[in-house]
Amino acid sequence: MRLRMFAVVVTVPLLVACGGTDAGQPTDRGPGMLANLPSCDRVPLDADAEVDSQVTGLLLPEGARVTSVVEQGALTTVAATIRMTPLDVRAHYESRGDIDLLRAEDEVFEAEVLMRAQERRTYLRATALCADGTTLTAVIGPDSEEAGLPEFQSN
Repeated sequence: MRLRMFAVVVTVPLLVACGGTDAGQPTDRGPGMLANLPSCDRVPLDADAEVDSQVTGLLLPEGARVTSVVEQGALTTVAATIRMTPLDVRAHYESRGDIDLLRAEDEVFEAEVLMRAQERRTYLRATALCADGTTLTAVIGPDSEEAGLPEFQSN
């Protein structure tokens, strides 16, 4: 009896601390382990000034705040933030009918997407910043295998 009680007392807090269960997680904090990140109220998503983002081929989810656009030869790098999880960002691109999704991967705290749209190719990395906020880094270039876009991290 004592051994069984010890197992329950040790196992349940361990599961909760490791994100081993989604039960009881607030829906506005993201699933599983993302709920262990700080609240986005404590990590401002709008700290940087918003900039003009007129870049051909850039298709960010609605609500994204672009904070940087840097042209580097044939490539343009765009930085933004959005109130979504990386998994939500990946799902957004998977549901779009106006792009050719070439590849998508995620690892809970990060998602990567390679897509083709408007005769351009875009590599996008979404990284969790807080429980339901994400930084986006998009690199847009020519629609070519040799465009020089970043590689997926799992390669």
